[in-house]
Amino acid sequence: MKILPINLTKLKEVSFEPKKEPWNEYRLEDDSILRFRTIAVKFFDTGEVDPLSGCPNYIVAHQNILSVISDKRGEPLEPPKNIAEIPDDKKKEINIVETIKEDWNVYIVDEKYMYEMKPYIVAVYRLEGYFDISGYPIYHVRSQNISRIKKLKID
Repeated sequence: MKILPINLTKLKEVSFEPKKEPWNEYRLEDDSILRFRTIAVKFFDTGEVDPLSGCPNYIVAHQNILSVISDKRGEPLEPPKNIAEIPDDKKKEINIVETIKEDWNVYIVDEKYMYEMKPYIVAVYRLEGYFDISGYPIYHVRSQNISRIKKLKID
């Protein structure tokens, strides 16, 4: 059993309300359009406060959603569940050549704070020869989220 670096069972889960969770869109060098979205599913209060903003530090559990628009379609073939099982010669790094649309997600947390986050895409890999059920190429995206938080102005 692998132990996660942070034990979320020891942290307080706090309420949140999503206000905006947009699709971000990128043109890849193979002319496909990558649509990428990060969805927050839980917020946990670490008990720490940022000394600059005076706002709590949160850990956000999230899911990434990926959609592809491409003229290059093939017969559906699902890759193995574990990406490590895919041969290296089937993983082709693809560059982003244009950011079409990119925006921040917005959440109201604990009815007191506006938490904004957006993904930063670190790398995109096309899994050569693999296509989803609709025949679109399958991509694997490595990303990290960046975030900022502000106190809500309550009148």
